[in-house]
Order: sequence, then C-alpha cells, then structure tokens
Amino acid sequence: MYTLSLENVSKNYSIVTAIEPLSLTIDDGELVCLLGPSGSGKSTLLRIIGGFETPSGGKVLIDGVDVARVPPEKRPTAMVFQSHALWQHMTVFENIAFGLTLRGLPKAEIARKVSEALAMVGLADYGKRLPAHLSGGQRQRVAIARCVVLEPKILLMDEPFASLDQHLRDRLREEVRQIQKKLGITTVFVTHGQDEALS
Repeated sequence: MYTLSLENVSKNYSIVTAIEPLSLTIDDGELVCLLGPSGSGKSTLLRIIGGFETPSGGKVLIDGVDVARVPPEKRPTAMVFQSHALWQHMTVFENIAFGLTLRGLPKAEIARKVSEALAMVGLADYGKRLPAHLSGGQRQRVAIARCVVLEPKILLMDEPFASLDQHLRDRLREEVRQIQKKLGITTVFVTHGQDEALS
C-alpha cells in the first residue's frame, strides 16, 4: 500500500504564510487533484511532497515513514513539471534513461525499461530524436515517461498541460488517466482549471 499522508503540513516565508496547517490522506492507487487559483499554495504543497521545498511544520508520510527532511532523489516520488525540464543535448532515450543510469542498472535492463515507457506514452519510434525536434505534447509525453520509468510510489504532476492548446490538453489528460489506471500509481495532480480537475 503506497499511501501518502500529510499531517499539519505548513509553509511560511518570513511573514508570508503560503500554506496553513493542512492534513490529507491519499490512498494507494488514487488520483487526487489539487484545485485552486494561482498563488493558493498548490505547487508549493506538491514541491513539499516531492522534497523540493521543506515544510515549516508537519509531517509528510509515505507508507507511514516521514520523508519531510529527505532529499528528492531519495524519495519514492517522481515529478512532472509544467516546463517539461528535458535536457536539450540528450536524445529522448537518454532523457528517459537518465535516472535509471544514475541507479546503476545494467544497460540491457535500461534499454528494456525505456522502450516500455516510450511505448506506453505512444512514442516507441522517437528514442533517437532530440527534444528540439518534438512538439509540445510529445515533450510532455517524454517527461511523463521519464518519471514513470523510475517506478515511483507517488507521481506528482504540476500543471503539466498548462502550456498546451485545449485539444491536446484534453487528449493528454485522458492518456495520463489511462496510464495511471494501468500502473495503479498514486498520483497528485495540480491544476487551476476546474474542468481539468473534474475530468
């Protein structure tokens, strides 16, 4: 069971309170949307879960273990950013393989896992391309594959489709939902769009 529990998590920046004490439990395999206007603390909360921000107070529990002071690379989480955050000098294959390479996996296993991830996001034949030769939607698919290939317990998505047009947003949203259901991965999705959250 990969549950995520927040217990009285808060975040203050000097005299500004970004997040009032908040408690929330997300069950294994659940997809939860954090909905709210810009500046309401959604992304800050996501960054706290992922380890990119340290909470001012409270606990971040994954399977009952407090990871509030654990660095991002040592958490069982992966994050899809709005900006894709792909390395432009690396091929699609190398971008997706990067985390697996850091873990020291054998090359054959890396190749297999990356191929599976590419097929899952509909980019099986794109491994040798550079990010500059991809559309916005394709770049976001690579960013999703780069996270999924790490087999995280918790997948975090910070407004991943905000820069895409409406039609592509709708399509990718459905694809992500299908991937999430197939993998049964606990997912936290941040958006300021009510339609997106409800879908």
